[in-house]
Amino acid sequence: MVTLNDAFPSKYLKAADLADGPVVATIKLAELEKVKGFDGKETAKVIVYFTKKLKPLILNRTNFESVGDICGSFESDDFPGTKIELFAQKVSGPNGIVDGVRVRPPGAVEKPKKAAKSGSVEKQSLADEPDDEIPSFGEKS
Repeated sequence: MVTLNDAFPSKYLKAADLADGPVVATIKLAELEKVKGFDGKETAKVIVYFTKKLKPLILNRTNFESVGDICGSFESDDFPGTKIELFAQKVSGPNGIVDGVRVRPPGAVEKPKKAAKSGSVEKQSLADEPDDEIPSFGEKS
C-alpha cells in the first residue's frame, strides 16, 4: 500500500504529517530562504526549523502572524525559543478546501460551544412588558 505522503514526499511539514494530532514544538531558527513554487519559480519565504525532529515549516502570512502573536514580535529574529502548537485544519486555498497546517499557542485547543442550560435562561413574563398602546393607523375615531 502506498500513501499520498509516500507518493509525494516533501522536505517541508504538511498537514498529512500531523495526522496523529497536534504537536507542540519549539522554534530553533527562522530564516528567509528561496523555495520553488508549483509553477517552478523561486520565491523568498520564511521557514521555521524546530528543536524536535520535525520537518521545517514554510510560513504563510496567516502562520507568520500567529507565530508573531504568540512570541510578541513580528520580527523573525525573535521567533527562536517560542513554543507553538502545530495542527491540521481545513483551509480555503486556490484549489478549493484543502488540509493545511495552522499554528496556535500550546494548549489553546478550541473548546466546543456549550448549549445553554434550560434553567439558566431568564424568562420574561407578559406582566414585565410595558403597557404601551398600539397606535391605530387609518382608523377614524
